[in-house]
Amino acid sequence: MGVLRQVISTDEVRAIDWQRYLRELTDRPKRRSRQYVHLLDIADVLDAEGKASEATVVRLVAATTSMRLQAGTANNLFHPPHWVGDDVSTCIEDYDAADVACLEILAETAADPWIKARFADVTCIVGQRLGLKMWRYGKIAAAAYLEHCEQVMCGENAVASREEMQRGLELACMFCKSDRELHDRYWNLIEAAIRHALVQGWPGVFFPLSELVRGRNRELTHQLAPAFEQHATQIAAPGDTYHPENAQTCLEIAARYWERNRDEASARRCQQAAAELLVERARLPSQAMLKADWLAEGIAKLRQYGGDRNRIRDLLTELADVRRTILDEMHSHEFPLDVQPLIEHVRTTVVGPTELEGLMQLAYGIGHGPRFDDVHQSVIDTHEKHPITDMFGKVHYNSEGVPIARQDAFDPNNEEHIFQKMVGQVHDVDFMIATPGIFEAIDVFNEKFEPSLNTFVLYAHRSLGVPEGHEDSIARGLMAGFNHDWLEAAAFLIPRAEAIVRNILKHHGKNTLADRGDGTEEEVSMNQLLEGGDANEVLGKDFVFQLRVLLTEKSGYNLRNLYTHGLLSDDSLHNHGLFNLWWILLRMILFVPWGHDWIQARMRQHQKAPDEDQSALEA
Repeated sequence: MGVLRQVISTDEVRAIDWQRYLRELTDRPKRRSRQYVHLLDIADVLDAEGKASEATVVRLVAATTSMRLQAGTANNLFHPPHWVGDDVSTCIEDYDAADVACLEILAETAADPWIKARFADVTCIVGQRLGLKMWRYGKIAAAAYLEHCEQVMCGENAVASREEMQRGLELACMFCKSDRELHDRYWNLIEAAIRHALVQGWPGVFFPLSELVRGRNRELTHQLAPAFEQHATQIAAPGDTYHPENAQTCLEIAARYWERNRDEASARRCQQAAAELLVERARLPSQAMLKADWLAEGIAKLRQYGGDRNRIRDLLTELADVRRTILDEMHSHEFPLDVQPLIEHVRTTVVGPTELEGLMQLAYGIGHGPRFDDVHQSVIDTHEKHPITDMFGKVHYNSEGVPIARQDAFDPNNEEHIFQKMVGQVHDVDFMIATPGIFEAIDVFNEKFEPSLNTFVLYAHRSLGVPEGHEDSIARGLMAGFNHDWLEAAAFLIPRAEAIVRNILKHHGKNTLADRGDGTEEEVSMNQLLEGGDANEVLGKDFVFQLRVLLTEKSGYNLRNLYTHGLLSDDSLHNHGLFNLWWILLRMILFVPWGHDWIQARMRQHQKAPDEDQSALEA
């Protein structure tokens, strides 16, 4: 059942004066939430008066006008507004054929152009989904959107209607291709709106409209490029209108317009001017991180667009000086964390009685590290609870203030965004929490069994995970962890983590070579090993995810790359990433054959005595 929830005849719909309930509501589409609540209240009153059909039509009007338009997307153009609590509004997937039949009449009779455009647009989208021919309503929507925008785009409500402008133009291109008069009216309005917004200083209008022009109207880009360049010059000059950020953006728009018209000299001039504005912004009072970011971007532009080499060299020196001040602005934040339950769990788990049993308990009994699926769900849940924290992009800096990774504003529908947020959560939280348990397990094991280097040499020689010829060095790395000598553990284990992964893949018959294209082959990189499907198949996605966070992801610990290039100091090596890498490699080395056999034995024990040692098995 659709939005109407009851059958209403065509004659009934035509007889209902639904528009009288909208006459007192102004500022559409700016006040959708107020309008939605007001119309629902009216529908409740109509129901109480016994006017069920009229109340149903009013609810359809409320639902249809409340949705948020997001132009420029192939699907999901209309979205329900954000509501607090249990009140969830209608989405476009709820509409059925009966709703379309009613909306057709409403679209034809609507007097307000915004209402007419909205009803015709929804009718067109839902009708096409149901297999109906909707060219007529596509044309109605295109014309109505234009009529509405002609009323508001050069006024104060222009920002609220920019989506309608884009959507109307899209519909005109789809359903009114031969109507040159309509297209000319659209482009004349867009040009007028951009010029008016530049005069008024409304970047919320001219920025989005400029992208429409660049993508669809080359002739207009040639006409507007000087206007953007002139506006940038005005707001880049010190005074009441001084705004270097918007000036930089305007210059970049002008540059793209000149490029569209193959005027490379003018494009280069605008980009160089934008670079100088970035340098100017970097010299204004601000945080050192931001100043370094702007200065680095300005230098990159000057390099790309033929800036003076001597000036670039001087700016690089200036950038180095700015980056040295970043650490002075850093602040540490502390919060209490009760790890006593974790410590108690470790003490009751690493009990032996044999050394091998105790080693298995340390490797597998105290936990399994972050699980891919659990972290994935945690990221989604956190976004739903705290969406505001994900509205902004992030830049990751190293200890010298150099930006090493960037993340856009979080999109829950983008798997790459989700993965990078997962990396950040494991880096900032999960591995940090695991460290006390690892340290406690090492101390408990040392007290009970006093391990020796010969023990780990024996395990390394028998392990199918250790490549031939690496047994002694890997054993020394494991033993260093038991001695809490993390500099030695790093020296032996970080360079050999790739060899262990590669060896396990080869043992399972997976190819780790890549064709160079000249008749020779070479081993693929660690990044490629872990990002390929073979690693997930052999090691499991949990192991692979943890290794990527620790070894190769720039927003993670990136131990493999940083250590290889000598970018980790002795102090910085003492980090949660190295501690967890030692623990993971211990599990990988013991995984065949003892780890597998140990886990199977624990499973059989659990089947015989389900209540015995339940906590250790679940861990």
